[in-house]
Amino acid sequence: RAIHKLLHFINVKEGNIRYLGLDAMARLAKIANTHKLIKRHLRTIQYSLDDSDISIRKRALDLLYSICDEDNVVEIIDHLLRYLNKAEYAIREEMVLKIAILAEKYATDHKWYIDVILKLLTVAGDYVSEDVWHRVVQIVTNHEELQAYAAEKVFVLLQSPPIHESMIKVAGYVLGEFGHLIEQSKASGAEQFDTLYKHFQSCAADTKALLLSTFMKFVNMYDDLGDKIMAVFKSHHSAIDPEIQQRAIEYSIMAQYDDQDLITQVWEAMPDFPERDSPLIKIINKQ
Repeated sequence: RAIHKLLHFINVKEGNIRYLGLDAMARLAKIANTHKLIKRHLRTIQYSLDDSDISIRKRALDLLYSICDEDNVVEIIDHLLRYLNKAEYAIREEMVLKIAILAEKYATDHKWYIDVILKLLTVAGDYVSEDVWHRVVQIVTNHEELQAYAAEKVFVLLQSPPIHESMIKVAGYVLGEFGHLIEQSKASGAEQFDTLYKHFQSCAADTKALLLSTFMKFVNMYDDLGDKIMAVFKSHHSAIDPEIQQRAIEYSIMAQYDDQDLITQVWEAMPDFPERDSPLIKIINKQ
């Protein structure tokens, strides 16, 4: 009965009453056994994201986050992703974080989770924190069945501008580790290198440093790329940024080292990350 009364509040025109209705329902959602009843009115709650009052939109976001589960996660995240394009800057970062948490927490298909995070990087890259893209890298690394899928997805997305720098970081890591899995079916090592290198000069120093490591992985995996990548390393021996300069010099030495068996061992695929709770949940709890 309380939920039905609150729905009347949410549906009235007066903004203050709608806000109170959403706020009270969000509090009610914290009580066990209320989600089933609240979820019946999911569409009504979703409409509140289009309200002209940002405080009402925030309360609607909180409520959707509270009632999300395995049954409705796809519908809720699809709606949030569509809304993200027009959301105010003031709530985009919170939306991105909550979408990432919900996708990881309730995903029944890890490929769908990868699609959601890559979509976030595409439509709201400026608001995707380092923790979000670090997390997707960990999950791909720890799930062998995702590795070729993720490599193919990032390779395709790199060719569809605009491309946010966080996407380039994810692509650099994934292709460096797992690009060989799509060498025969989707893209040769040379095509992967060329696609990444197109974005290299416009990247910030930390992204360039990551890509240099990816290129060193390519040297180790693809014999035909040695000369081309060595030229990139040598062109950065005098780079102003000390991290880039150091990596370029060290990787040049490694690429030409006599004992290439040793270098191959050094640049083997990364081991699985230790299993641990998502750091994203800790961030949202602090907020």
